[in-house]
Amino acid sequence: MKQKRRFVLLMVCGLIALTGFAQNRTAYFNDNTYLSNRLNPAILPARGYISVPMLGNMQMELTSDFKNMTDLVNAFASDENIFNNNAFYDNLKPDNRLDVSMKTDIVSLGWWKGQNFWNVNIGFKIGFGASVPKSLFEFVRESNQGDAYDGGVVPNVDIRNVSMKLNTYAEAGIGYSRRINEQFTVGARAKLIFGLANFDFGVDELSWDFNVPNNPDSPSGWEDGVQYGGPSTTRAYLRSAIGGGGLDFDQDGIVSGFDMNGFGIGGYGVGFDLGVTYQPIERLIVSASVQDLGFLKWKKSAVSRAEADKNEFVELTYDNYDYYMSDGLFDFEMYEMREVEPEGYTSGLGTSVMLGGEYRLGPSEQFSAGALYSARFGELNTTSAITLVGGFVPRSFFNASVSYSYVQRTGSVVGGLLKLGGLLLGAEYAFAGPQSSYNFFLGISIGIGKDVDR
Repeated sequence: MKQKRRFVLLMVCGLIALTGFAQNRTAYFNDNTYLSNRLNPAILPARGYISVPMLGNMQMELTSDFKNMTDLVNAFASDENIFNNNAFYDNLKPDNRLDVSMKTDIVSLGWWKGQNFWNVNIGFKIGFGASVPKSLFEFVRESNQGDAYDGGVVPNVDIRNVSMKLNTYAEAGIGYSRRINEQFTVGARAKLIFGLANFDFGVDELSWDFNVPNNPDSPSGWEDGVQYGGPSTTRAYLRSAIGGGGLDFDQDGIVSGFDMNGFGIGGYGVGFDLGVTYQPIERLIVSASVQDLGFLKWKKSAVSRAEADKNEFVELTYDNYDYYMSDGLFDFEMYEMREVEPEGYTSGLGTSVMLGGEYRLGPSEQFSAGALYSARFGELNTTSAITLVGGFVPRSFFNASVSYSYVQRTGSVVGGLLKLGGLLLGAEYAFAGPQSSYNFFLGISIGIGKDVDR
C-alpha cells in the first residue's frame, strides 16, 4: 500500500521542541538559587543575579504514556519496522496521553534594593498536549500489514476522541518580593503575554464501514459489478491562531495545509505569579504559590477554523481506496474539514499551584528537609504530585538537593539538583510507574552583590 509520510503538524512541533514550562520540584526549597524565587516569588534568593542569555533558565519536561518515544516517532513517520513491533502495541493504553513543555529565559536578572528584591525577565514558553486512542495506531498497523501478504484484509475504522493542542507565547515580566515581618514574606510577578501560535485539533468520531476486496493492491482484486465502500461518519475540527499565517484552503474551502506569510503577534494577555511564606516557629517555613495565573486573548484576524460534520456513502475503487486505507489518518487533509467563520477566543497559560513545608537543620541551617504538593494544569491534562526533598543548601559555592515524588498517573520519580558557583543542573526521572517522565533544567548565571541577611 502506498504510504503518506507527513506528520500531524502539532505532533511534530511538540516532539521536536521537547521543551516547556516544567516544574523543577527539587529546586523549590533551595533559596540559595534564583530558581526557587521563580517557582515562588516570596522565596527570597541569597543574592542578585544576571543570567546568561538563553541559558539562564532552560527547562524541559516530557510526560508520556508511550514507554518508548522512538517507537512513537516512528509510528507517526510510518516507519515499517514499527508495524511489526508487538511490544509497542502491547504497551498502548485505550487512551494514550503525551505532555511536552518548554521554558527558557532570553534575558533574566534580579537585584536587591534595600529590603526589596526585584527581578525582570523576557522568556518564551511552549506547551503541547495530545490524547491519542489505541484504535488509531491499531488501524495503521493492520492496514499496513494487510497489504504485506496476498489475501490481506484491510480493516474498518472506528476512531474517537483524538485531541492535540499546542500553545506558544512570549512573556515580559517584572517581580517584587519583600519580607513583611519576622514571620511573613510576600512576592508577586506581573507579566505581559504575547501570543505566537495556538493550535487545537480534535477528532470526535471517524468511522468507516467499508466493503473492501481481500487483495486491494491488485487491480484484479476488484470484481466488476461489485459495489465497494460503505457508510462513513466524520466529525473533526481544527483551529489555529498565529500572527502572519494560518490554515490554507483549496478552491472548495477544504483545509489543504498551513500558509505562513511572515511573523507576527497573534494575541495578547496578562499573567501573574503570586507567593507567600510563613514561619510559625524557628526553622520551620510553610509556603504557597500560584504561577501563570492569567489568559491570552487571540485576535480574530489571526484565527482560522475548519470543521467536518458529515455522514455519507463512500464508493471505493482501485484508484481511490489508498486515500482512505493508509496512514493518512495522521494528515489533516484526510478529514476534509471545511472553512468556517473565525472568531477571537481566549486560552489559558497553564497555571501551576505549589504548597510546601520545609524544616531546616544543622548549626547554621545548612540542611533542609521538605514536603511539597504541586499541580500543573496542562493543555489537556492536569498533573499533581507529592514530593519529599532533602538538601545541603549552605550559602556557598556548592549546593545539592535530592527528591522523591509520587506523580499522578506517572508513578515514582527521583530528582537531583546541583549548584556549582553560577551553574545549576537539575533532572527528574520516572523510574517506576505507568508513564515515562523526564524533566531537565539548566541555568547559568553571574551573581550580583553580596549575600543578603534575610
